[in-house]
Amino acid sequence: MERFYLFITFFFCILTVINCTNIVRPRGIAFERASLYIPDKDFSCFDGSFIIPYSFVNDDYCDCPDASDEPGTSACPNGTFHCSNAGHKSLIIPSSRVNDGICDCCDGSDEWANNNRKGTCENTCEELGRAAREEEERLQKIFMAGHEIRAQLIVKGKELRMEKQNRITELFEQQKDAELLKNDRLNVKEKADEIERSALEKYKVMHDEKRRQEKEQEKLEQQNEAFEIFNEIDTNKDNKIDEEEVDAYNTFDQNKDGIVSQDEKDYFMENKKEINLEDFMSNSWDRLKQLIFAQSSNLKETENPVEEDNDKIEEVEDQDENDDESEPETVEDETKYTDAEELDESQYDEETKLIVENAKQAREAFEEADRKFRDIQREVTHLQESLNKDFGPEDEFAALDGECYELSDREYVYKLCLFDQITQRSKNGGSEVRLGTWNSWIGEPKYRTMLYDRGQHCWNGPQRSTHVRLNCGLEPALISATEPNRCEYAMDFVVPAVCVQHNERPSAPVTEIDHDEL
Repeated sequence: MERFYLFITFFFCILTVINCTNIVRPRGIAFERASLYIPDKDFSCFDGSFIIPYSFVNDDYCDCPDASDEPGTSACPNGTFHCSNAGHKSLIIPSSRVNDGICDCCDGSDEWANNNRKGTCENTCEELGRAAREEEERLQKIFMAGHEIRAQLIVKGKELRMEKQNRITELFEQQKDAELLKNDRLNVKEKADEIERSALEKYKVMHDEKRRQEKEQEKLEQQNEAFEIFNEIDTNKDNKIDEEEVDAYNTFDQNKDGIVSQDEKDYFMENKKEINLEDFMSNSWDRLKQLIFAQSSNLKETENPVEEDNDKIEEVEDQDENDDESEPETVEDETKYTDAEELDESQYDEETKLIVENAKQAREAFEEADRKFRDIQREVTHLQESLNKDFGPEDEFAALDGECYELSDREYVYKLCLFDQITQRSKNGGSEVRLGTWNSWIGEPKYRTMLYDRGQHCWNGPQRSTHVRLNCGLEPALISATEPNRCEYAMDFVVPAVCVQHNERPSAPVTEIDHDEL
């Protein structure tokens, strides 16, 4: 009985093969759809819209809305043609390419109407198939080697994660000690500063007194100069200056026309007919100083025209401030010289010099301790940020963190720093432009596309952003950079970390093709 069932099974298999080989396929139909086209039966459109005689199939007239009746002609604008391409990959092309004089199928089946004419399509499927298989083998070797490197990257990534965690633990202990040292040195510094302030107080008083005397002397010299000028203008020595005396003093001739105008006299005398010494000292002297200074500057420029001009107005204003008796010294003036650096150290006695030096060393020691403490804090923050980054399900990208790769084209140099930022630099010079900062993984499958956004703003546009597509490769390399949309960039990067074992064929390097034509 068992032999009988085996015989029956074998018989039906043989019958099935015979029937399959006897099926006549119309042009442009895949083998698996041949059973839908039976020559001795009416043909039913795939969408069920019509039933037509089989003779209407491939008659170069489109009867079915879904183009299923014309798989081998170009009658239906929405139709497709199946290239069997024995020895190579099958291919589906738009029916508009059938009999258009261009060989799209490597077996030439799409140009069946032209096969008897000059320029018949040669069957190149065996040659192309062999080249495709060789390329497939090459890619498979790359994939297998990349998969091994990926395994090493996973081990390295886990080691890096452990090293970072251990380093953070170590730094936390160092941070406690550094903080204690910083606080101790802060206390020493504050005590030394207080001792220094006390020691320098007497020198501050001496310095302030010296500065006060210098101001008094300067003020007295200004008053003497003003008194001399007053007496020079007061030619009749009546202790008053009248308009006639102003006319005779050519300094008041501001426009240098040889005449002191009424406006010039009114400006100086404040619309008065005469002014006494008190009026001159309080108001007129300031205005006259400006005229004298302007004339002196003009004279210097005439004698030496290449000499640089000083800031006249600021200098006059400084003189005015020195002459102002009513302006009290501010709190800032009182405390300005409390630091050792502002005082005359040559006056210090030996004890004070030692106090100042101790305070200086205490400040430097505190600054060093504070710097070390902040350095530890920064390193901890950097390590924690790195641990929080998504380096893949098995940390396979961790070893690439911060690694940078460049690509040059005719105009720019692109720089991709993984998990950090992307920049663009013109070969003609200028500063770098940030095309994006690391954000996250996007798209499906995951860990194939990186998003870098929050780049610099385009002129009158949005912030720049970049998508980085990852493909399998033996060594990390940036292989392309484009700007498909304004301020939106796309890059292709090969790396072993994405050589993942799966049932699909390995991803081929990215290339630009017009259409898939074999």
